[in-house]
Amino acid sequence: MAANNGTTVVDNGSSTLEIGQSNQDLILSNTKRKKRMWIIGSITGAVAIALVITAIVILVKAKKVEEEAITLNLEDFLNYKYNPKSFNGTWVSGNKFLYTDSDGNLLLYNLETSGTSTLLTFNDSIILTAFDFSMSANGEYLLVAYDYQKLYRHSYRAKYIIVNLSTNMRIALETEDSGIDFFLVQWSPVGSAFAYVYRNNIYHKESPESTVTTALTNTSSTEFIFNGIPDWVYEEEIFSSNKALWFSGDGRKIAYARFNDNNVEAMVVPIYGEPGTLYSQYPRANFVKYPKAGTTNPTVELFVYDIDSKNTTELAITSNLESAEPILAAVTWATNNSLVAVWMNRRQNQANVVVYADLSATPTTVKAIEETAGWVELFVPPIISKSGTQMALLLSKNEGTTTGSYRHLALLDITDGANAEFLTNGTYVVTEVLGWNHDENLIYYTATVEDDSSVQHIYSVSPVYKNRTCISCSLKSKNGGNNCLYNTGELSTDASHLVFTCSGPDVPHIAIHSVDGTEKLLWSGNEDLVGLLQGKTLHGKVKLEYDIADGFTGRVLLKLPPNLDTSGNTKYPMLVNVYGGPDTYQVTDKYSIDWGSYLAANKSIIYATIDGRGSGLRGNNLLYAGYRKLGTVEVIDQINITKLIQQNLPYVDATRTGIWGWSYGGYAAGMALATDTDDVFKCGISVAPVTDWALYDSIYTERFMGLPTTSDNLEGYENAQLLKKYAGLKNKDYFLIHGTFDDNVHYQQSMMWAKVLERNDILFRQISYTDEDHSLSSVRPHLYHSLENFLNECFAEDS
Repeated sequence: MAANNGTTVVDNGSSTLEIGQSNQDLILSNTKRKKRMWIIGSITGAVAIALVITAIVILVKAKKVEEEAITLNLEDFLNYKYNPKSFNGTWVSGNKFLYTDSDGNLLLYNLETSGTSTLLTFNDSIILTAFDFSMSANGEYLLVAYDYQKLYRHSYRAKYIIVNLSTNMRIALETEDSGIDFFLVQWSPVGSAFAYVYRNNIYHKESPESTVTTALTNTSSTEFIFNGIPDWVYEEEIFSSNKALWFSGDGRKIAYARFNDNNVEAMVVPIYGEPGTLYSQYPRANFVKYPKAGTTNPTVELFVYDIDSKNTTELAITSNLESAEPILAAVTWATNNSLVAVWMNRRQNQANVVVYADLSATPTTVKAIEETAGWVELFVPPIISKSGTQMALLLSKNEGTTTGSYRHLALLDITDGANAEFLTNGTYVVTEVLGWNHDENLIYYTATVEDDSSVQHIYSVSPVYKNRTCISCSLKSKNGGNNCLYNTGELSTDASHLVFTCSGPDVPHIAIHSVDGTEKLLWSGNEDLVGLLQGKTLHGKVKLEYDIADGFTGRVLLKLPPNLDTSGNTKYPMLVNVYGGPDTYQVTDKYSIDWGSYLAANKSIIYATIDGRGSGLRGNNLLYAGYRKLGTVEVIDQINITKLIQQNLPYVDATRTGIWGWSYGGYAAGMALATDTDDVFKCGISVAPVTDWALYDSIYTERFMGLPTTSDNLEGYENAQLLKKYAGLKNKDYFLIHGTFDDNVHYQQSMMWAKVLERNDILFRQISYTDEDHSLSSVRPHLYHSLENFLNECFAEDS
């Protein structure tokens, strides 16, 4: 530990996951290129180490530059070495958090004393396979999770040991039937009680050393009823978590959701196994209860268990949603005896924010919301005031007939929220409510700024005086001195401290601030990353805007090759990276050194991202432009804006432009290539794409498309099928990639697409990654080498 300009610096040991290595460097071979390039100056490092670069003019061949420049290394990208460290602490109170240092020791840091205490050393046997640590509310026990077994995106099975920090006694968590694999273990907010989920049922213990275990549920007769944990679709599309139980503030009640998947159809995901083993003589089948668009959804119920009385109360759904196949969107406690929930209809264009006052089984509707032009976005629990009488949440606010509505911070009275009191306003978007500091009575949130959605700052606002303060607007990067333009934050348990991350445009740094803005601890300056990038020739960057249909503007971010010849004498290939899903965005001032950076810096490929209609951060009119018609406006904008880039930038080679994307981006890339009648794109790559929205999960798809029925939007589904666009791929280079164990976008999607292409004699390239999920994380070297090889062929200059 060392002092740095009055700020404490801690060895936090946070690191990025390293998987897959490659010793092969990829060089774009342009043996037929006879043009020379003037290389003017040197676009070195947006890392900006405050070095003075003397501009020089050198006449060289482009290939010579690629061979001699100190450039980004593909192996470093594959091993995530260009990813910045993040905050790896876990708050246990308002001023204390757990973390592991670079040696693997588990420590407790105290912000008040600037001191640390060692809880477990790196050579302790239980820490060797541990992956998560949490402390009881009274600080007496440490919960250690180990033997991680991944299930889906957020869920896993694990084993647990609890350590008595006073006596060092180790208590293995196990059940009466010797079960030791648990889906969830969660401390109570008071004392050392905890709840856990085993075989889909919830149990409670008052203390790790207690011999009494209380079962809250007993539905073990079926494996398809989930108590306290979400099923697949709720985990993926609603909660983004493995948790569906919530302790009251005093720890004496537990609210929990129950999901019944008995009538949900199962998707069979094959497991081929390890090559050369007898165990894998026959493939195995993994059955996932996966509701697809228009099929039966899981049913959901909400309960409260009283630990003292041992009574369970089922909480009713508001009558107007009972017959609408309701979805439970969010849950939080207002007081120890009042629960707040958000219920939606199946299409998610209606929502009721309700309160169960005094834990009455019948709810009172605080706010009813209906969105006729789009969907309701209320999947984050409201933040509650100290008195439990008000809640803060994000609602759409109309900012005028021409600009439409924007998501803003609103205050609702829990007894009567019919008239929301907005604490923010303007043509910008509030992106997240971070928390409520009850002592100072300030609400913290992040938001974009008017006229520039690529910038995000952290603010506080008083719910009484409505005065807004920007916490991050005057802060400078510690890795270059530029203004911190893209900022994120995390509050401690009592919101007395803020973990502030200056996420761009420079290499991020992380510091912990007190609520008055004083920096108390520099957590990470990402010095290793700064050192790795120092002296490397990096890409340039430019943001552009182009007018598109309906009076909207498309936003573009280009990563440009170093020493770019802008005269037009040299033509550069361009690759468009598309995602394009509703309410997503790519054009920001956030730091990013990714595969596109590597292509731009090492291969002289311009790398473009485009935010068009349907993207987030610029109001609901733009956001809802593609509602009920996926595969239309967001794809059209990718094509038309790319065409405008080709026409307006003389150095872009319109004959060597490609498009690629992953997941929704794989769908958008395929649709763009197939519907591009002007040959804007020469080639395209789809990784794990949706090809038919009827094959994707119900909650996501129906949120944006409605139901695939004649009475709703069957025509929209049919028009959105990539499967029907096969003719547009004739004489174009297309690469289709998918993992066979993808539980999210099923391998079936690509198999259906491949069958259509094959039956219609459309030539294409395809890789299927055996037993790989949606991330393809185990085959990154092979994946990116394959992508490079395809681009080498696509972008090869004609003789």
